[in-house]
Amino acid sequence: MTAAATNNMNLQDMKVYPEHECTYRFLGLAAALLLAFSLGLTAMMVRDNVVAEQFNRLMQSVYEFSAKRGLFVEDVIVEGNYRTSYDDLITALNLSENESILGIDIDKLQQQIEQLTWVRRCVVRRSFFPNNILVHIEERQVQAVWQYEGRYYPVDTEGNVIEVEDYEPDTPVLVLTGEGAPQHLTELVKVLNTDEELASRVKAAVYVSNRRWNLIFDSVNHGVTVKLPEKKFAEAYQKIALLNKRQGIFKRKLTSLDVRYRNKVIVDIDKTAEDLMLTR
Repeated sequence: MTAAATNNMNLQDMKVYPEHECTYRFLGLAAALLLAFSLGLTAMMVRDNVVAEQFNRLMQSVYEFSAKRGLFVEDVIVEGNYRTSYDDLITALNLSENESILGIDIDKLQQQIEQLTWVRRCVVRRSFFPNNILVHIEERQVQAVWQYEGRYYPVDTEGNVIEVEDYEPDTPVLVLTGEGAPQHLTELVKVLNTDEELASRVKAAVYVSNRRWNLIFDSVNHGVTVKLPEKKFAEAYQKIALLNKRQGIFKRKLTSLDVRYRNKVIVDIDKTAEDLMLTR
């Protein structure tokens, strides 16, 4: 009797309840599916790599065959390159002799050319009969020159500094000084262009303490300095434009105008002109 009871107790202890059995089955099924998915994915990758390699070999043979039958790059024709040399473009394209015109990667060629210093963007196309590569370039346009650490760097219309060894502007452009000036050029030009007549007289712009502008009118070395506020400098510029139209302030012998204050304008008069007036 005791032995039978003991046997029954052991069997009950070893029994797996239905709710536990479902959990184990679910986990086992999930593990099996995950393993099957991993094996299938691996098989597909191996297969795709093999197929891709075979396809690439086939296409390479087609390109080589077409080049031998006359479909190779004969010439590269470039448009729009004013500052970018033809030799630099050819180096960037990196085309081999008798390269198949069918096998070249147009997107890759465009990316290589757009790495050149003066190139803003470009479009590359094939031209068959004759077999030429056509390259149309849009170069960066210089908006200003930035004087920094004894050198002058051209700055494009988007405020990007163009890294070149030597630069001489073809026409007079705005001179920038001050840390961070190029990065704020676009905003400044937008404000200046609200009065184009006045903007044409701005010869230099100094970005002071990385927070506000001083504008120099008429002459870089002997012009009138206008001190703009850090905030709402567009309104201050409009105030200057209004004063110039109504009172012709830039016709007077001034050295500086300070419009950083809301309700007043501080004017400094040229001392030589003041002394001349007193001696009369």
